[in-house]
Amino acid sequence: MKPAPFDYYRPATVEDALAALGTSETAKVLAGGQSLIPAMNFRLSQPDLLVDIGGVEGFDRLEVGPSGVMIGASVTQSRVMASDEVANTVPGLRRALHHVAHLQIRNRGTICGSIAHADPAAELPALAIACGATLFLQGPAGERTVDAGDFFLGPFWTELGEGELITGVHFPSEPADTVTFLDELAWRSGDFAITGLAGALATRGGSVSGARMVSFGVSGAPRRMTGAEQAVLGFSAGDDGSAVYGAAYDDGADAVDDVHATAEYRREALGALAVRSVRAALATNGNGTGV
Repeated sequence: MKPAPFDYYRPATVEDALAALGTSETAKVLAGGQSLIPAMNFRLSQPDLLVDIGGVEGFDRLEVGPSGVMIGASVTQSRVMASDEVANTVPGLRRALHHVAHLQIRNRGTICGSIAHADPAAELPALAIACGATLFLQGPAGERTVDAGDFFLGPFWTELGEGELITGVHFPSEPADTVTFLDELAWRSGDFAITGLAGALATRGGSVSGARMVSFGVSGAPRRMTGAEQAVLGFSAGDDGSAVYGAAYDDGADAVDDVHATAEYRREALGALAVRSVRAALATNGNGTGV
């Protein structure tokens, strides 16, 4: 397995990177390459130019502040996972990254690269929506920001325009009364999720007072689970979970059949994950220790 012939360019500035992307209709951005390079080897992707952003000035920034965590386009998943500052500010990031592939892939793969790739079964796009993350884009028309909830349009399809790239992503600080979680079902550890769920639950007095819940691995893109978000309000440890299960099952109405699982199996698994995740989040009493 070998890729089709291509040119390689490693710019030093974002302006150089954008100029290079503008020279080819099939050019691709190379960050960690953990999804792009295998696709090229199978010739599922045949760019004539790779623009390696690993050396772009400022793309390696990892900044933690009162408002949250800013992650540059070339920051690896392992670097984020290893940061105690990040874990204290956005605990859900470390929890989610434990589910992402394997150590070797996390050592090279980037947070922004996974988001830009928009694999329907990937964990980080769903987590970005659940956390209310903001994406920073730059292209020929200048800079703009997009809420993560508006970024993912379908399988491997996003709001990125022609010649645009993600320069960074901002995850807001996790409030003291909120627990961010991610749970998934996969045939083996490190495999893509058959069904997954990311969420952020606000708790008060031992019950759920607010929720953002996002499915992944179920349909063509991560989706807000609006039914489950309503059903979980007021949920406490003694509830049987049937209402949450049923609402989550209904939220999976656009589940897909493939070689890994049937749509019905995915919907049932999504319901079970929803109940399990909410119970585990409540058990932390909103103290940020997570699940």
